[in-house]
Amino acid sequence: MKSGQNLPSDKRKRRQAGQSLVEFVLLLLVIASTSFIFMRVANRNLAQYWSAYARLIVDDPSQNGRLNIP
Repeated sequence: MKSGQNLPSDKRKRRQAGQSLVEFVLLLLVIASTSFIFMRVANRNLAQYWSAYARLIVDDPSQNGRLNIP
């Protein structure tokens, strides 16, 4: 037996509207959490790259302004 099969038409419409709202909220939650996780990982890795390049430039042993990257 299908859920909502014996309900009157107006109750069935309200139930479907409620289900659509729940699906929308869950989809929005999944998209937002995926976005925040991606940004956190990207920012952390980007900060590590900037720190490594800054240390490479500052700690240049020749101090002649040229940068030799192997």
